[in-house]
Amino acid sequence: MSDWEVKRLDDVADRVAVRNSAGHQRVLTVSAGRGLVDQETYFNKRVASADLSGYWVVEPGDFVYNKSTSKKAPWGVVARWNGDEPAVVTTLYIVFRARPGIEPDYLLHACNGGFFFDSLKGTLREGARAHGLLNVRLPEFFGAHLDIPSLAEQHRIVDAMAAIDTQISAAVLEKDCAVHMLTKLRVALLSVGLEGDWQSEMTDLTTPDTWTENLPSGWSKDRIGTVATVRSGATPRRSEQERYFDGGNIPWVKTGDLNERVLAATDECITEAGYAESSVRLFPAGTILIAMYGGFAQIGRTARLGIESTTNQAISAVTSLRGDVDPAYLHHVLKAGCPKWRLVAASSRKDPNISKRDVERFDFPLPPIREQFEIVKILDSIESSVDALTDELIRVRTFRSSLIAALLNREVEISESYDAQLEGVF
Repeated sequence: MSDWEVKRLDDVADRVAVRNSAGHQRVLTVSAGRGLVDQETYFNKRVASADLSGYWVVEPGDFVYNKSTSKKAPWGVVARWNGDEPAVVTTLYIVFRARPGIEPDYLLHACNGGFFFDSLKGTLREGARAHGLLNVRLPEFFGAHLDIPSLAEQHRIVDAMAAIDTQISAAVLEKDCAVHMLTKLRVALLSVGLEGDWQSEMTDLTTPDTWTENLPSGWSKDRIGTVATVRSGATPRRSEQERYFDGGNIPWVKTGDLNERVLAATDECITEAGYAESSVRLFPAGTILIAMYGGFAQIGRTARLGIESTTNQAISAVTSLRGDVDPAYLHHVLKAGCPKWRLVAASSRKDPNISKRDVERFDFPLPPIREQFEIVKILDSIESSVDALTDELIRVRTFRSSLIAALLNREVEISESYDAQLEGVF
């Protein structure tokens, strides 16, 4: 590996600073998880200024650095525009373009690698963070170091990662198809039951708005507010503090956690400082939680608690179910209502949200308890398959992260014989 060289970014790339005098209207945003995305699609609205003349133009193939920090990208993220026409980005971003002689796909991997970001953060001054935005100056950014191998080695690394990315794309597609099928099957079974023509219902545009119009024999129409209590929880009593903090903290559930059947663990626990906040809510195991606000993509997310947990006021709970309602069945009902509630939230004049009243007034079909059990059994089995696909996707993505880190750190080398093998394939 002696042919690797340490170079500055400005040795292999040039800054691009072209104002939008041509009047391009497509605005891009850099996402830590998805790269450069269309702003209207990503946020469900355009958050850019009405006047885009001062924005930077991004040509197909250009790179964009977002200096915003996040849990996934503590030192920002570099993305490349793979569209087929120019677009624009805010001037808070840095735009650059690869020079001839370096593989652009390799440059993308290297600019998101630990070697590059370690070099970059070593140049930052005290107080370089402000409101989640790194104070990265142009000389610091373009002076950051990259580890560059021969062009042949760059191609090998890019090809190996492309193979992994193809596998990830296939796994994402398989999971998305399974989720789509589960969504359609859930609404169909909750509309006509096991004895009805639920296969046909899956091909129709059946939604929670129409699913109570023609109920099967023996079914009734009900509302969430009449079969359960929707509440925001009770603040834990001070007398209970010792139980929570003697030997371990109680889990803290955020809106981002609410995408599970049964939530048995969280990444965070409530701290003693957080416990003192008036917005803390305590719920017992078995409670069904629903996100009322906290981001459009999270509104309506649900989970059943497998453990006693605390939340904040962004989450409400469905409790005290009537005896003729299976909690698992009602959980599927709440999941089926998610698209409708997001439409309600999107029409909100203020920040997107749904209210306690929206949930309480939600009509749903209620079959006899035995049929509820059977419907839940089928839906849970499909959901288990979705969970397995999700776990597999996490494993592949974890492997990808480990592999690219090992390749860029020279811990793993792709033999030159790979080139000959590749030529034999093509």
